Amino acid sequence: MATPSEVISLAKISEYLWNSSIPKERVFFNGTIDPRKPVQLYMEWKALQYGNDQNLINGTGDNPQTLQGVANYVYALCGAKIGIAQEILNNGSSGGSVVPGGGGQGVREYSKFAVEGTASITFSEAVNTTLLYVSRGGIDVGTILTSGVPTANQVSWNSSTGTLTVSSDVAFYLNEFVRILVK
Repeated sequence: MATPSEVISLAKISEYLWNSSIPKERVFFNGTIDPRKPVQLYMEWKALQYGNDQNLINGTGDNPQTLQGVANYVYALCGAKIGIAQEILNNGSSGGSVVPGGGGQGVREYSKFAVEGTASITFSEAVNTTLLYVSRGGIDVGTILTSGVPTANQVSWNSSTGTLTVSSDVAFYLNEFVRILVK
């Protein structure tokens, strides 16, 4: 698990990402994410930062790592944005560039509307890339697999063909909006 200092950095980035995505989702996808999420994340990472600044590293008794427990909680609050936050943190403060439709060396965004009843969608412009993020109808998906068959809200990414596959149990609905971020 990440250290409290690392979690603080990840939480700050995740807070920004949530603040950025919630207004867009409210406009386009009827607001399915709790708009208080960035505020809650802010309050918790500030508390973690205070504890870290005060060197409250070790607890007592049965719970010797109280600050790590708070760090784990804040990490979990980052939710679906943690992967992107980790990518931004690893690449430095700029996080690369997001260029809708391609171009550049950083993170690229592509989107399409799916065909009803299908379980795969191909992004030919994203061949030989690493999939960082997927949303279906504005909702973040679960685990991104690089092999195997997806189940529930997992997806599978075939980099050599640029094909995203969802579980056949949750096939795409008519004109479902699918968005990916790749590097």
